[in-house]
Amino acid sequence: MLPALPAPLAGVDGAVEGVIGIAVDVTDQANARRLMEAAAAEREQLLESARDAGRAKDEFLAMLGHELRNPLSPIVTALQLMRMRGDTGTAREQAIIQRQVDHLVGLVDDLLDVSRVTRGKIELKRSINDMSAVLAKAVEQASLLLEQRSHQFHVDVEPGLVCDCDAVRIAQVVANLLTNAAHYTSVGGQIWLRAWRQDGDTVAVSVRDNGNGISAETLPKVFELFFQGARGVDRAEGGLGIGLALVKNLVELHGGSVAARSEGKGRGSEFLVYLPSRKQAVAQAGGSSHGALTWAAARRNGKRILLVDDNADAADTLGELLRGSGYDVFVFNDPVSALAQLPDLRPDVAVLDVGLPVMDGYELARKVRQACGASCKLVALTGYGQDSDKDKAREAGFQSHMVKPVEPGQLLRLLEQD
Repeated sequence: MLPALPAPLAGVDGAVEGVIGIAVDVTDQANARRLMEAAAAEREQLLESARDAGRAKDEFLAMLGHELRNPLSPIVTALQLMRMRGDTGTAREQAIIQRQVDHLVGLVDDLLDVSRVTRGKIELKRSINDMSAVLAKAVEQASLLLEQRSHQFHVDVEPGLVCDCDAVRIAQVVANLLTNAAHYTSVGGQIWLRAWRQDGDTVAVSVRDNGNGISAETLPKVFELFFQGARGVDRAEGGLGIGLALVKNLVELHGGSVAARSEGKGRGSEFLVYLPSRKQAVAQAGGSSHGALTWAAARRNGKRILLVDDNADAADTLGELLRGSGYDVFVFNDPVSALAQLPDLRPDVAVLDVGLPVMDGYELARKVRQACGASCKLVALTGYGQDSDKDKAREAGFQSHMVKPVEPGQLLRLLEQD
């Protein structure tokens, strides 16, 4: 209750004889204001909780990627050593291991890509691309699974079709759709890949199959992160429910859209990607091709390599591979021992794991730089691959940042550079 200011009543002689007061009941308004303030505070608390949950998710995904990549690294290197030695007696087993490693690496990359996209951390490298070349790269990425399941694969790409896009990311989009179709189409089934210009300004890409199909209640949810439809106890199709979410995010990042169609269970499905295209665009001809560095070329180098990694299997296998390529390699599993030997080693290149005990790779890099000067190239070897990790590596003095598992040819090409 708020009283109004009293108004005095004066008599004929001017003396005050009384006062009139007016009171207005504002209880409802005051209660409403308190409720609004409480609701605003609760909303802010919920938003902060959501932000905390998002940060925790991103940190978890980054750690998950690191923990999964660490054991993959020595497996990849061991496979390369077996091939270098001409071990043909286990060729079939090597091929099986390689396929499964590639699959695991793909799952890790998809997880981290989803996290990067949702946080706006992916920067597209757009240019005018011939769609036939982009789709050929996508088919190459998915071809192994298509062949394994003996699918009948049909391709129809409109001649001269070009698109303003990030060629690597769109190839990733289409490869994910092809892989998804292969998983959900029975052995010997059919898959169609088509691309054409639609309405003048749009490039349309379709991946269609005659596989399991999608129920009407599931169809609206297929692009949601971690969504998985009903599965049998054998979980034959596999997957984490991230591939289609990544497809949607990458396409929308290009300013495009996606759609899914199906006439129901057992009647196949179709996924459509629509991308904006420049009119009168001329595809860039040619392009560079980076051939793999030959082992003979690497053997001519003879550089001294310091390799520090607390994962003994990873360090030993990578060290053996580099020695087989003609390098003088000095392997340590802890930074303290490596630093003690620096004056005698005088390395040309230091390949340092970031997640080391006692002293992390960033601090070790700074100490190596102080001891060896600018002539020593610093290479970060790590399971952390987000943009913030690369920035942190640069700030510590690393010239290169390589994410585990490292493809040996990629590392050799780097070591060949002056």
